Amino acid sequence: MKTLVKIVFVATIIFLPFCGFSQILGYTQATDMDVNGIFIGGKYTKAQVTAKWGTPTEYWSGTSENGLIEEYYYSTTTFRFSENGVFETFGIGTSNFAVYTAKSGGIKVGDPISRISAIGLGTPVLQNDGTYHLCRNNADDPLIFGHSAGIITFISFMTSV
Repeated sequence: MKTLVKIVFVATIIFLPFCGFSQILGYTQATDMDVNGIFIGGKYTKAQVTAKWGTPTEYWSGTSENGLIEEYYYSTTTFRFSENGVFETFGIGTSNFAVYTAKSGGIKVGDPISRISAIGLGTPVLQNDGTYHLCRNNADDPLIFGHSAGIITFISFMTSV
């Protein structure tokens, strides 16, 4: 299951058009959603990312008309930055990374799905595919939680195109 989720996530990232996150959604600064202290919509250098998260098991970079695109891989976890360092997308498959860390330490793989509402993020909505979606701050892009028997098995976020 983890391998399938990782393959689907990576394939989706590869097929996304290389368009600008801040231009699409209007973000001009970091949002309140972070992963271990790095905020969606915030702009970061490779040095800042590795200082916060450590050296990735794999790293990829390329360019588009909007600038540098970078992907950091940590085992079953992937992070994507575009437009010269804007954090836009992630897929977390390990308990090493937490989302919304300012909210009582955040949510991570291995937590019960009930923790999402318990720390004040709202009520996630069960989808037909079995995942839970959580939309915050009137955003169209949901935070997606996979689970098994009510325990979070992966967390992902992808900007809309």
